[in-house]
Amino acid sequence: MHDVIVETNAGKLGGVTENGVHIFKGIPYGASTAGANRFRAPQPLEAWSGIRDATRYGDTSPQRSPSEMAGGEPGDGEGDARLSAFMGFLQGLAGDEPAQGEDCLKLNIWTAGLDTKKSRAVMVWLHGGAFDSGSGSWPMYDGTPLAARDDVVAVTINHRLGPLGFLYLDEIGGEKYAGSGNAGMLDIVQALQWIRDNIASFGGDPSKVMVYGDSGGASKSATLLGMPAAKGLFQRAVIMSGPLVRVRRLETARRVTQEFLEHLNIPAAEFHKLHDVPYPQLLEAAAKLQVAIDTGLAGAASPEDFMPLQPMVDGKTIPVQPLDPVCTPIGADVTTMVGSTQDDMKMIMLSMPWFGRMDDAGLKQFAGATFGELGEAMLAEYKKIYPNATPTDIACQCVTDRVMWAGSIDWAERKIGGGGAPVYMYRFDYTTPALGGILGATHGGEVPFAMNNYTYTPMAGERPENAAMGKLMSETFVRFAHTGNPNHAQLPEWKPYSLQARDTMVFNVDTHVEANPRAQLRALYAKKDGK
Repeated sequence: MHDVIVETNAGKLGGVTENGVHIFKGIPYGASTAGANRFRAPQPLEAWSGIRDATRYGDTSPQRSPSEMAGGEPGDGEGDARLSAFMGFLQGLAGDEPAQGEDCLKLNIWTAGLDTKKSRAVMVWLHGGAFDSGSGSWPMYDGTPLAARDDVVAVTINHRLGPLGFLYLDEIGGEKYAGSGNAGMLDIVQALQWIRDNIASFGGDPSKVMVYGDSGGASKSATLLGMPAAKGLFQRAVIMSGPLVRVRRLETARRVTQEFLEHLNIPAAEFHKLHDVPYPQLLEAAAKLQVAIDTGLAGAASPEDFMPLQPMVDGKTIPVQPLDPVCTPIGADVTTMVGSTQDDMKMIMLSMPWFGRMDDAGLKQFAGATFGELGEAMLAEYKKIYPNATPTDIACQCVTDRVMWAGSIDWAERKIGGGGAPVYMYRFDYTTPALGGILGATHGGEVPFAMNNYTYTPMAGERPENAAMGKLMSETFVRFAHTGNPNHAQLPEWKPYSLQARDTMVFNVDTHVEANPRAQLRALYAKKDGK
């Protein structure tokens, strides 16, 4: 028996009701991507008769495990223990995930009301994990607390990842494979189309849709701003520690496909044999294409090096770079919020050989390799801002700021440069005591507070201020989803970002606005980028 039944345009769904929230899991929004549909743009969903069970999560998109994706070895007992603890932490975030499978075009919905008497904003979460891992079924993405407010409907999505989602076959496969290099993004677009057509049956307002995500989910949200098929399907976006401005180039996609086929010993003329290769072998071949993400970030590698399978400019599904040189007109009218955390990249640096062991000489070498002729000036500014920081702390901060803090500023400026809707900038400084506090204000640390489900995940740790932070941040995100303006009574006035004031909301125990934070350091990053 089902507690609640909803009619969609493909058939009836039966869900459960827990603590006043109606929950529907594993809802299909497209056909299975297995067999003949592998690598193709998502195919339409076939209708069903009777009541389809929607009480369990659907398949997780095929992917390698966190331990398989871990980067370099720390090389000492303490480092090994630290990395082992971190791998356990990641497994704890993921929880008991469903089995993997190619019938993975599924979404999940949490709502407190099925009526349309009130306007409930629709908050669509795009999971992190770059473009090759993650799932919408993680406990830390559970939408129950948000939906319990009864003014929003929470949604999470699964879509294709890695080679199944981003292997470019258009040129060797012909029209049947059109859009193959962006199949994973086209999955998301099809999910948003399903939401547009069906969310009112779940009490949601299709004119108030916000896409948001952290890390890879932020990059997916940013990519949608450059996709004609996504225009009009959402009105707001939040880019949380994933300020993507450029996707993969066509020439890179061609090279990656060639190398991928070579790893599998499949000639291009016989690419159709890819349909017969078990997906674990496809994932193994894909892993050989990339440098480890931690090594790539620490060494300032191109994202194409550590994310060779990602969205691409193919001239059609993504006609031009989404935000290079500025935001395309496709996404100009989408109001956005963009930000990062104070210690964003520290968790990813835990496996680096120098973590906890770097000395001043090593830091000087690191700064020179990262910033070139500006290395000395950068290092002097960092030591001025963080006088008590260790060399390891400063090295981690350099990676964080280069990738996420300065990257978010660059993203905001490019979005503003395209004209249109306003941009709001934030930084999350609230630290987690998880793993002994080593993570600081960590990558993804704001997620459990934006969703106000901090008790569902080990990410937040135990802090007496957690309840207040959850209330403040979730209210901020909900207000933004409804109106495109994050301001509310608990916040100090938050003005849109501008090149004149550079107002930035700093979320912490003493949440406040900073105008042009770390101005000298920002100026050095701008100089490094030739601005």
